[in-house]
Amino acid sequence: MRLELDCLTLPDSPSADVIGEITGREHPEQVVLVGGHLDCWDVGQGAMDDGGGCCQALEALRLMRALGLRPRRTVRAVLFMNEENGGRGAEAYREAQARAGALDEHLLAIESDSGPFTPRAFTTDANPGALAVLRQIGALLRETGLEEVKPGGGAADIDGLAADGVILMAYAPDGQRYFDLHHSERDTLEQISPRELALGAACIAAMAYVIADLPEDLPRNEPRPPEEPAAAPAPSPPPVPPPASRPGS
Repeated sequence: MRLELDCLTLPDSPSADVIGEITGREHPEQVVLVGGHLDCWDVGQGAMDDGGGCCQALEALRLMRALGLRPRRTVRAVLFMNEENGGRGAEAYREAQARAGALDEHLLAIESDSGPFTPRAFTTDANPGALAVLRQIGALLRETGLEEVKPGGGAADIDGLAADGVILMAYAPDGQRYFDLHHSERDTLEQISPRELALGAACIAAMAYVIADLPEDLPRNEPRPPEEPAAAPAPSPPPVPPPASRPGS
């Protein structure tokens, strides 16, 4: 078989994250982050991965505004750039917040990047004390189809914040259709259910609002150093040539 590839990596180009927030009424410096990522795999429209997550982050803030809710702490929506090809948007956000000395004020980061489907769970790396609080909030959302808040991780754009003790949370919907659409030509607007999108946004809005409005801070995680990249495998030894044939053998 002969395989020819013509892909290449081009030089970096300027881009930007998109950020909006509802400023907290008592502790505006403290942040509960909700987000998704703007870029997508180039063969589809990116409606599921991750246009749906971006819409849910925006809708979470819109719901709070529509209901006249302004929590004690700031709720910030971040639409990250470049998740699919390097994560530079997430890196830029963390670097900017580190320069401002603001990462210690981030209580919780929620990302939706598993499809805007029917609610099933939130996963989180929260410590036991914080997990107990998050589970109490999750129990309020069972009518949407959300069954539990369970131990797990966050998502690519927020994972770096774990190094600063920020609690990570990922929206984990029913994933049965995820790989029917993921990184394919079928990842289009026609595949998205407005009802499922709205249910997920409501869950994210409720979780973010309640945490942002708690009288006491959510207990922070211990800072966790970023995972080191796996060591490159040792090169394979060259193949041993077959023994030369001898006359008469």
